[in-house]
Amino acid sequence: MRTTLRPRNEHANSEDKTLRALLVVAMLALISCATNAEVVDHAFSFDMRYDGQDAEVLDYRYGASKLPVRAPEAAVSEGKPLYQTNVHGPMLRGDSLYVKWRDKASGKVYEDTVDLRHRLPANMTDKRIHFMTRGSQLYVYLISSVPKSANSVAGGPRMYRDLETSLIYPDKPQS
Repeated sequence: MRTTLRPRNEHANSEDKTLRALLVVAMLALISCATNAEVVDHAFSFDMRYDGQDAEVLDYRYGASKLPVRAPEAAVSEGKPLYQTNVHGPMLRGDSLYVKWRDKASGKVYEDTVDLRHRLPANMTDKRIHFMTRGSQLYVYLISSVPKSANSVAGGPRMYRDLETSLIYPDKPQS
């Protein structure tokens, strides 16, 4: 068997690298579409110390994918209450929010799962999902990085009172 070595054509080598790179990008795009995953720079938070919330969070999960923002497993398994979290940066856009909390006044435990798929805007960049509880009711807010206008209605978490805020859960009663 005789092997002949040929000098590599630099132009062909460059074309091979470009083709491989394009194939990798195409495969990643297909995988992203198939999993319906959208990574967006946004935030998720709660803080039970403010706004008169007399409750403690026992478990939470923002997103139903394999990579959700969630309560630490050790805290959940040991039953340790959680009082705040603040996650900001590129993360998967959540399609649901699950929260389990205990009302400290009554000792009752509540849980709620909110379907966020039709409650969030198409563009979540620089937005924040923030939740609060009042007794048995979970409230979920969408907070923008845009300063609140002078004629905006007051409401929502006190710590974000200077930013545009809208209640996305529960639904507002029809008038």
